[in-house]
Formats: sequence, structure tokens, C-alpha cells
Amino acid sequence: MTFPLLTSKALSQAGFSHGFTTRLGGVSPPPYDALDFAVLRDPALLRENQARLAAAVGFDAGVLHQAMQVHGATLLVAGGDPAATLALDADALAAEPGTGHAVAVRVADCVPVLLADPSTGRVAAAHAGWRGVVADVVGASVRHLLAAPGAGTASGLVAAIGPSIGPCCFEVGADVADRIVSASSPSARDRRVGDKAFVDLRAAVRAQLRALGLADDAIDDVPGRGPSGCTRCERERFYSYRRDGDASGRLLGVIVAR
Repeated sequence: MTFPLLTSKALSQAGFSHGFTTRLGGVSPPPYDALDFAVLRDPALLRENQARLAAAVGFDAGVLHQAMQVHGATLLVAGGDPAATLALDADALAAEPGTGHAVAVRVADCVPVLLADPSTGRVAAAHAGWRGVVADVVGASVRHLLAAPGAGTASGLVAAIGPSIGPCCFEVGADVADRIVSASSPSARDRRVGDKAFVDLRAAVRAQLRALGLADDAIDDVPGRGPSGCTRCERERFYSYRRDGDASGRLLGVIVAR
């Protein structure tokens, strides 16, 4: 079975099972073909897609935790029944070391961020659209890892920024761009055209991670910085809500507690 999975060298070297999906390798029918992880469609097809993901990454599909994402900064700690977790609103999830729990976020242009503390094995996954960047969901995730028992330092954390809409395509109003820049760095504003601006969300997330104390070389861009891996541009590989609207599926970023 072919199952393309994008991974982070930094997370892999630290011993964390994880991955970012593409739209390839699943069983969902058109227009969502083929590896759609949207939670409100055919449950049998979703279970099969999740089973394939679990086999590829290396975790028990029965401990895959997700939440209802609302573009905020609330973080939940995975535990108990994943169905109960999915009924709760949150845009970040953490998993405790030794549990084998997997935490995941769904995206279709927003930025999936995977975080790990090699000193404990604790992990977190964050869903960072522009509202999440402004709400500081990345900061909430990092602070949770650093506040946990036995935590290492921020400079010891490892992070991966997954596929999302690129600066080539993420056009917003100048007021929204100003809010993103204020919450991150001027490097997030790619260019301005009249009363519009093009924003690099992955640059914004990287700036936030660095401001929190993470080392630049401990932050991976998967598959790459800049326009590489733009979900809106790469129709064959990625879903994009900006491109396809309600016909868009959902990608997944997932990480497993060590």
C-alpha cells in the first residue's frame, strides 16, 4: 500500500513517531479523494483512512485524539475516550509520555505545528490559522510542555511546521496582516498590494517559536520554507479550502508521545 507521509528530520532524530499527510493513499471518493480526515463525513471511510495513517506512523488507531477546532488557543491533554475528546473545543492537544497516545490537528490551509520535548517524551499538536497565530495557540502549546513535570528548556524543544497555504497565495486585508505581524514578526508580511497584503503564516509561526526560546535549527519546515508545499498551489498533493471551498478534504498532522 502506497502511503505518502511527510516527516521532520528533527523529530525523527529525537525519536518521535509523527507525520503530515498528503491527499494521497486513502479511500475517500471524489471530490475528497483520497485521504480525507474531515470528521463529519462517512465514518467507515474515515476509520479506514485513520487505520492506514496509524499503520504508517506506528500507533494504535484507538488512541488517536483530536478536538473540534475553533481557531482559538485552548489546549487539551489527551486521555480517556478519543470520542469524548473530539466533542470538546480546542486547537491544541498534548499527550503524556509513556501513554502511546497520538494527538492530531486537521488543516486545509492553516498551519499544523508538531512539538516535542525530548527530555520527557511529551508532545503537542497545534492548529494555527491566522486567528490561531493571533490568539497564540503556539505559545500555549510551548508553555504547556515547559510547565510539565521534568520538562526541559525551550532551547531543547523540537518543532515541525507542516504544509499550509504559502505567501504566494495567502492574501488578506491589511488590517489582518497587521494583527499577524503584531503577534509574530514583520517577516510574516511577504508583500503589500494596495489595501491587501500577502502573509507567510509559516514565517509567523517560526517567529513565535523562536521568540519562545526554540533554536532555529530545531524548527523544521515540512516540506520546506517559502512557497514550497503551498496547499493552495499543489492541487495534486494537498487539500485547500481557499482553492476548493466545501469540496476540500482535510490533511492531518499527528505526533505520538514517546
